[in-house]
Amino acid sequence: SYRWKVPHALALVRKAVVALALSSWLALGGVEFALRITNPPAFEPLDNAGRHNADPDVGHVYKLNHTQVLQSREFRVVWSSNAQGVRAERDFGPKPQGVARVLCVGDSFTACDQVDYPQTWPAVLERCLADELGAGRVEVINAGFPGFGTVNASRWIAKFGAAFEPDIVLLAMTPNDLLENQFPLQYTARDGALVSSASSDADRERHERRSAWWRLAAAVERSHLAERLRRSPNLKRLVGLRPFNHLEAYLVERNEKAQRLYELAEQYLLEARANSQALGASFAVLVIPYSHQLAPLGEGLDPGRFGEHWRAFGAAQGFAVADARESFLAHPAPHTLHWKEDTHCTAEGYALVARTACQLLLEQRDALGLTEALR
Repeated sequence: SYRWKVPHALALVRKAVVALALSSWLALGGVEFALRITNPPAFEPLDNAGRHNADPDVGHVYKLNHTQVLQSREFRVVWSSNAQGVRAERDFGPKPQGVARVLCVGDSFTACDQVDYPQTWPAVLERCLADELGAGRVEVINAGFPGFGTVNASRWIAKFGAAFEPDIVLLAMTPNDLLENQFPLQYTARDGALVSSASSDADRERHERRSAWWRLAAAVERSHLAERLRRSPNLKRLVGLRPFNHLEAYLVERNEKAQRLYELAEQYLLEARANSQALGASFAVLVIPYSHQLAPLGEGLDPGRFGEHWRAFGAAQGFAVADARESFLAHPAPHTLHWKEDTHCTAEGYALVARTACQLLLEQRDALGLTEALR
């Protein structure tokens, strides 16, 4: 209380602390207000839980014939799964004669939850192939699931792939696969929500309490300023944190951990190819870049190293690999290809991914068996 009598020096310190705290809060509030005025959220975020089921082999899958709205501050999407548990606008029955099927398997960058289904890269790929090969000649299936690593994709192909009768399995990879492959069942589903397999009901209760609108933690979570600070590699370096979660993917000189992670990913990639071949399908890989890979990352880091590794590995093992990063770098406005907060691709970015995949399939049509499948 200011009614307490304290030494003059201590009173000055107290006043300085109060003034500093008040001015700091006002300054942060002003910055937050300016960010919201200049870049207002397009939508009020929704709880996007409700569409997942647990699976003992791959961790999680989608509920069948499920529809719901996915909404963040940047986008609003009406999302649907079909009777076979993949994101689609229709079911896939027995494959017609003279029709080829491409099964696209991957993580959230293949699920493309940030855009409507026609703007997902598998849907754009189907239209691209139709322009070149004829309408209805190639069916492309989106088997993307948030949180999947290479290991989850491989297991999903083995368990669920046969139902789609694929001629080609196109596995999409992103740099976070390296870390996630260490934990094959990292995610599961509870009450329709995708959660960590290690989480408990007590963790959920704590999260719900923290999310109350009147709590400081919830205010920080919704803050535009806090979001920008969380995404800043320079700030992370300043406080001694890793500037990127996927640092091992970009190291010019790999340390022991990076080498081990790449070797594990290679093992699962070869398993995915074997599982695809067991279905009678050929196999190819598509590498999708993160937004921070479109700029220099700092000393000792090469943003192109991840894609370069898989192109070389594919050449050595005898399967085709395409890296969409080159197309992203050639775009006149690369900053428009990923969302600012969500970090996944925008519709324009996914269109570039699709064109890269289309070029790969057309250039390798004979080696991949596409020509034969269309007869």
